[in-house]
Amino acid sequence: MLPENILHARLTFLSHFPHNQRATATNFLLQAIRAGCNEPNQVVGYALETACRRCHLEAAQTFLSLFENNPEALLAGARWALWWESLSPEEKQQLREGRAEEAIERWMEQNPPTDRQLAYLNRLGYRGPTPANRLEASRLIDELVKGVRHA
Repeated sequence: MLPENILHARLTFLSHFPHNQRATATNFLLQAIRAGCNEPNQVVGYALETACRRCHLEAAQTFLSLFENNPEALLAGARWALWWESLSPEEKQQLREGRAEEAIERWMEQNPPTDRQLAYLNRLGYRGPTPANRLEASRLIDELVKGVRHA
């Protein structure tokens, strides 16, 4: 789990970029750290130089515009990137997996249960109310299979 201040810094930075530009904008910051920058202002300066060289990219244009309009958001992104690069590969992987799991659960909550889930619940003997979404159905199935819940 990300510390609250780091999560806020990441979201402050990313909120200024459309989804299709976020990876490029983040890479500007990460490249700066990998090049040896270790202070937020250094990271932003290096990333701005990179964005200037790659000004043909929309993300670079947004990055440069952000410097003019909200430099604190770039510094917040730099603080997040410095924190991220301080993690071990194992810690990074664990966080990635956690974010992926959260994204899957959000998607499952927005979709109705599948016919296969409902049929399986029926075969497991479930007679309660129809689950509201795929996530609820999945959790019911897990409980019934493990014997935690009684039909």
